[in-house]
Amino acid sequence: MDETRPGPAWPDRQDDGAYGYVEQLTSRGWAWEFLRRNPDFQKDLANALRGAERTNARCVNIISLPSNTVDLSRWGLLFCKLERN
Repeated sequence: MDETRPGPAWPDRQDDGAYGYVEQLTSRGWAWEFLRRNPDFQKDLANALRGAERTNARCVNIISLPSNTVDLSRWGLLFCKLERN
């Protein structure tokens, strides 16, 4: 499941196979499932992603947020500062 792709916040509850993935979730996976459904988090994330720069380096998606963006650390998200060459 791609966390950054727009779409429904959760699978279709009427689809029998839609929640099969939860059997494999770790505690982090469960935390993400609850966090991504939180309307306040959804608003903060949408605000933070406005003007974000997306790149792909070594098969990893990197999202660079502007310095004046919403502070998502209050949601327990970790960020690192990347030095640009």
